[in-house]
Amino acid sequence: LLELSTYGLLLYWTVHYFGLEVNWDKKLLDSKVAFTYHEFTTWLRTVTLPLVGVAFLSLSWEILVAMYRCACVRGCFWKLWATLQWAIMATATVGLFAVSLVPFTYIDHESNGKLWPGIHQMFGAVERFQVVNSYGLFRRMTGVGGRPEVVLEGSYDGHSWTEIEFMYKPGNVSAAPAVVAPHQPRLDWQLWFAALGPHQGSPWFSSLVQRLLQGQPD
Repeated sequence: LLELSTYGLLLYWTVHYFGLEVNWDKKLLDSKVAFTYHEFTTWLRTVTLPLVGVAFLSLSWEILVAMYRCACVRGCFWKLWATLQWAIMATATVGLFAVSLVPFTYIDHESNGKLWPGIHQMFGAVERFQVVNSYGLFRRMTGVGGRPEVVLEGSYDGHSWTEIEFMYKPGNVSAAPAVVAPHQPRLDWQLWFAALGPHQGSPWFSSLVQRLLQGQPD
């Protein structure tokens, strides 16, 4: 019952906060973000530290359960050996948990600043070993307030210009996103990074524009 209630709440929140609606005319599922950036950051600030508390309680429970199992081991020698293993593993686990709180709270700087200074010092001591880090290949996306995009336009007469649509790069907002996996659209992907800085940082882009002007297929 608890599991069904959890799934029900997740479904309700998804529908509510992402504005899911069925477009029966087009037979599509429409969605839109129904919360503001300020509301999202406020929510993060509200839940980040409580999540740390829940994780701490969960870890404490597992450590206590492991300690109880050590106490149930028969034989003085084996009980001592199990207790030694428990002490080593528990210490290492608590240490990893503590230093992982720093990258975990990066998502909310206010929560990160509320961590005990000793945890930041511990993280600084082991950071070069990359023992813990923030999760995700692109854990922080660019363009939170609006992602910049390179737009190329072409003209036959120099007066009427038409945007050049790429196969995979974001462009026409009315078109459905293309399914690319497992293909890697190299050009479209590199254009994402070209939009984040001056053209001097992407010399290949100037070559691309030159070849387009020359009408070369390669």
